[in-house]
Amino acid sequence: MPVDTSKCSQEIILGESNRISNDSPVFIIAEAACNHMCDMNLAKKMVDKAAEAGADSIKFQTYKAEKLVTDEAVAFWGREKITQMEYYKRLDRFGKTEYAELFEYAREKGIIAFSSPFDHDSADMLNELNMPIFKIASCEIPNLHFIKHVASFGKPIMLSTGASQIEEIQTAIQTILEQGNNDLILMACTLSYPTGYDDANFLRIQTLKQLFPDFLIGLSDHTEPDPAMTTTAVAVGLGAKVIEKHYTLDRSMTGSGHFFAVDPENLAQMVKTARFSEKLLGDGKLGVADSEQKAYRSARRSIVAETDIKKDSRITIEMLGFKRPDDGLSAAAVDQVVGKKANRDIPADRRISLEMLED
Repeated sequence: MPVDTSKCSQEIILGESNRISNDSPVFIIAEAACNHMCDMNLAKKMVDKAAEAGADSIKFQTYKAEKLVTDEAVAFWGREKITQMEYYKRLDRFGKTEYAELFEYAREKGIIAFSSPFDHDSADMLNELNMPIFKIASCEIPNLHFIKHVASFGKPIMLSTGASQIEEIQTAIQTILEQGNNDLILMACTLSYPTGYDDANFLRIQTLKQLFPDFLIGLSDHTEPDPAMTTTAVAVGLGAKVIEKHYTLDRSMTGSGHFFAVDPENLAQMVKTARFSEKLLGDGKLGVADSEQKAYRSARRSIVAETDIKKDSRITIEMLGFKRPDDGLSAAAVDQVVGKKANRDIPADRRISLEMLED
């Protein structure tokens, strides 16, 4: 199915100062999910620590267990040996009042808060709270009725693409665009919790960039944290403009996705790694940078007389040498020198200029 991306946004503005684009800093999301365990004090502390770490945003997940799973669905991740119903029932107790309080608290702390809805009612509630951006999880890619509903709000959307065929991604994109919603970020993702390093497949970032060059591309990363957060450096280097990473206050906690998430120290390192990686990448422009000027002049070579050259001698290549620094006639101009006649004596090692030559 052809996807018309001619009107897609290459810049998404969130609030007064947050901007996601190909030439802005990587937008870093601390994916808190429901690791707050429906404890408001814990949730606010997560906001505090995410803001302190330098994350741009903190994201939660909003659902009602009965609308998400059947009674017999079993957990498919981590160490959980319970049904999905049991798991999600203990994590779905935050409602509109709690999210309103939590979003306002995040605003006061200078960090954007939003949440991934998993049903129509949750999406409506979050939209009523004027949430600035929506995330649609990889598992919802085939759920076009839900995608259409979220897209109809006219808010920017992050669409995760884990475990999805190209045709499914194209159809989901088309569904969003048909709602007149052009603010879309595609997220590379591996739908495995946690994702083994051998399965991370971060090259999916580049694949999405090649397939959908008119969209901003990000990464939803489910790998376990390493001390230097090297995964972040790789993602930035491959061109991810958004990086989402599961986040908890304590990886030893149980009852949610704590064990493969980053803790506040990891998150702070993740931000540092991202910013350092961006510094190393630069802007990609070729030419002579200001920082190269000294070496540029000192390391390049000028044309010099290799031996004493007598007046009226025809210059041959054997008469010439090429020596640092490049404060005379550049070595690139050798064809302008060879074959000319010296109009004066030129001692050995003297830099040659065009004024010393004639036809």
